[in-house]
Amino acid sequence: MEVLPLTDWFEWNGKKSTDYGIHVEEHPPITIPAERSTFTTVPGRSGSLTVLEDEDVYDDMLLTCTCFIENTNRLTEIAAWLRGSGTVTFANRQDGFYYARIVNQIPFEKVLRGSPYRSFAVTFRCQPFFHLRASDITVTSSGTFISNPGKIASEPIVKVTLTGDAEIAIGGYLFELNGVTGTVTIDTPKLECYQDHTSKNGCMSGDYPKIPSVGAYVTWTGAVSRIVITPNWRTF
Repeated sequence: MEVLPLTDWFEWNGKKSTDYGIHVEEHPPITIPAERSTFTTVPGRSGSLTVLEDEDVYDDMLLTCTCFIENTNRLTEIAAWLRGSGTVTFANRQDGFYYARIVNQIPFEKVLRGSPYRSFAVTFRCQPFFHLRASDITVTSSGTFISNPGKIASEPIVKVTLTGDAEIAIGGYLFELNGVTGTVTIDTPKLECYQDHTSKNGCMSGDYPKIPSVGAYVTWTGAVSRIVITPNWRTF
């Protein structure tokens, strides 16, 4: 008989709910975020004019897990755990995670009074994109193509090892590194260039790279030894 994987958990900041005796009765459905837009009524025109704020700009989502707890002996630990911000993985979608913040107040007094089931809900305010788990990509030859398994452009972290000045292009985004050697990090999510803990923004010019949904060629001229990309694949 086939043993089905357990899906009665969520993982918050690296710890599963079942480690605390919390089981999930209902997971949030897979949800597509709403585009951030403005609707304007134009006199003499039917309907409304839709203006998008920018490309790939979406609103946060509220995703809720309905749970029950086996016993109430560890409520103090649970209250300390279910707070703040971090990453959440739902067992019905284990190939990635959301960046999120817990936004509801969990009524533990009601949980204590519950009988026979001590149930409650945890609501996560999630950033709109689902981040796929993926290994780093090492590129040692200019002209290498990288496929993007996500549905939208990713914002990678790019580590360039070089022995002199270089010009690098990733998916049509071009940047130059001058006056620096060793391994330099180009951090697109933070819009920062640094080496170890030292800023190297003055050594970089050009665009912070993205990897379009169709994929990207990685090319360069100059003294590049290798490029290691943390892709940060994103989808809905």
